[in-house]
Amino acid sequence: MASSHPYDAANASGPALIGGCYSVGNALSLVDFGGGQPCFLATDHRHGRRNLMAVQSAPNAPARSLPISALATVTIENMLLPLAHGRAAVANGNTACFTIMPQPPGAPLSQHALTPASAWGEREILEYALRPIALALDQLNNTGMTHRGIRPNNLFRAQAGLPLTLGGAWAAPPAMAQPCVFEPPYSAMCHPAGRGDGSIADDIYALGVVLIMLASGTMPMAGLDDDTIVRSKLERGSFSALTADLHLPSTINDLLRSMLAEDPEHRPPPALLADPYAARSRRLSTRPRPRAQRPLELGVVAVWDARTLAHAMSRAPKSAMRLLRTGVIDTWLRRTLGEPVLAARMDEILRGRDDASLNEGSKSDPSRSDPVLLMRAIAVLDPLAPLCWGEMALFPDGIGPLLAAVSADPAGGEEVEDIEAIVLDEVCAAWGESRPARSDLAMLRLDCRQHRTLLRIGGWAGGITRLAYALNPLLACRSPKLAEDSVLRLHELLPALERRAGALSDFVIDAEIAGFIAARFNGRMDSDLAILAQHEDPDIDPPGHRGLAQLRVLSRLCEQDPAHQWQALANIAARPAQAALSHWKGRTARHARDTAFTAAAAIGAIPIMLAVLQDTAAETQDTHASQTALLELRQIEIEMAQVREARGWRAERARTTGHEIAAGLGVITLAGAAAFAVLL
Repeated sequence: MASSHPYDAANASGPALIGGCYSVGNALSLVDFGGGQPCFLATDHRHGRRNLMAVQSAPNAPARSLPISALATVTIENMLLPLAHGRAAVANGNTACFTIMPQPPGAPLSQHALTPASAWGEREILEYALRPIALALDQLNNTGMTHRGIRPNNLFRAQAGLPLTLGGAWAAPPAMAQPCVFEPPYSAMCHPAGRGDGSIADDIYALGVVLIMLASGTMPMAGLDDDTIVRSKLERGSFSALTADLHLPSTINDLLRSMLAEDPEHRPPPALLADPYAARSRRLSTRPRPRAQRPLELGVVAVWDARTLAHAMSRAPKSAMRLLRTGVIDTWLRRTLGEPVLAARMDEILRGRDDASLNEGSKSDPSRSDPVLLMRAIAVLDPLAPLCWGEMALFPDGIGPLLAAVSADPAGGEEVEDIEAIVLDEVCAAWGESRPARSDLAMLRLDCRQHRTLLRIGGWAGGITRLAYALNPLLACRSPKLAEDSVLRLHELLPALERRAGALSDFVIDAEIAGFIAARFNGRMDSDLAILAQHEDPDIDPPGHRGLAQLRVLSRLCEQDPAHQWQALANIAARPAQAALSHWKGRTARHARDTAFTAAAAIGAIPIMLAVLQDTAAETQDTHASQTALLELRQIEIEMAQVREARGWRAERARTTGHEIAAGLGVITLAGAAAFAVLL
């Protein structure tokens, strides 16, 4: 059994066992068991449990963290639940992220040919499909989770006469792999990564489509593209669009009318579906939607009611804005559709009476105010519709997976900018205020404030990269410095950098690694990460400024295991940080520090390296000694100046005295000569 220590020998050279007991046999692929995702045999080294599989997550489609943590100890019959999540080696020697689950009991429904002759009977559908899946969904609903992966390639059966088993939906964002036909129209129109967790009613809808497939032996709406499927469901209603020209058993038909209801609140809960005959007797009276006598032409689409108008506006935002501002939509709503209340509400939006939650900048900027206005208009026309921003549609809890998907796509720059605008302008809160009966406004506002705060943090400690990792707890670090090595958790980062040291430059931390650290570290490193984001200016910054910041970050990461040494990583980080020694004044002290720093780097002791460079007491002593030496030097200079001044004064005095003596001697000589002349 592998050690649970985060920095054990196995982890230094590669990933340890997932959850401390599961390994992945990446050479043993289990075709069609992963619901469309790569799947491999898994082995339990602790409990000896058999028939396990590991479903691989795509790099930009992280697994669902909440269900994985909440369902690991739960048992639900006829549903494959997650047991653990982590990274493991793959065939090319790199690593990838896997979710460990039990293997399904048999082949998926997608392997069986769909023909009218293969249709299931009514009793078989109720007994082996509806009831077991409804019971499983009821238990899942009691945990507060949704499945969002009910589709033919994720439903399994060992043999006829046995119930269906619902596969896992945990190794990818919710509903990301769902075909459009299995999703309600308001979810199907979203970006696949931005559909969000949804509700258990969305699972009931998908189950209803499966029942149609089983009862008819055909795939509903086969051969139609996604836009056509969504538009047909909106125009005709899901039940009519999905069951057109099909002759279904009366019991199944009655159940489907409620399971495919347009409003998720009108669909029966899974507990009721566990008793199909009781569910069949459930009747809901819904008011038919008003339909116009003449259509409104929006782009190439003719719309007949408010809901199809909302969808058409989301697909052609520029044309929709033109019709809004010219009053064409207002007139059509009032006179042709007969909806004066809707028209009045739209008029309020156009006049800007409902923009209290928006930032002032977005109100004055047409490039931001137009999408906001359109988003509000769509939400008013169809409260079931998702948040529509330009041509992008999503639900607020889908921002994280959507950001993970588009931020790594070279062609996703415009979508990333859209997400930034949504977060900065707190558009999700404005969307919720436009449909208050169907939104948790307090939670939306709280999430908006938190997301905006992260986005506005300067440098590498914040921004769109930090937000992506914060909203996706199981998103592996996507730094190119790590190549294909999936670093999922913070304690895996230093081993991965150590393994890649031979290919790294002086600065091993880039924007992706910094965002990953900022989101995962239980503390603050914002100032150091901000320093790393800047270019070093020798005129302003002290020597080794960025190198020292990197060393501080690496040292904080080493706190998880102070005894471990990172020799290759330390030697790389030493190069840019060593310049910080130049600020030591004393030659002897500087030499001693240099020696200690080099010795610490040689053994990979990163915290000791930092301690050598940031020894406050020694720096104070060095500064004091330097100041004392400067004072002594200044005193010596003063004394030498005094000596020079005294020497000049004495020389001048000597010259003056010499002149006086010479003059006296001259006078005496002249006097003597005169006396001698007289005597002669």
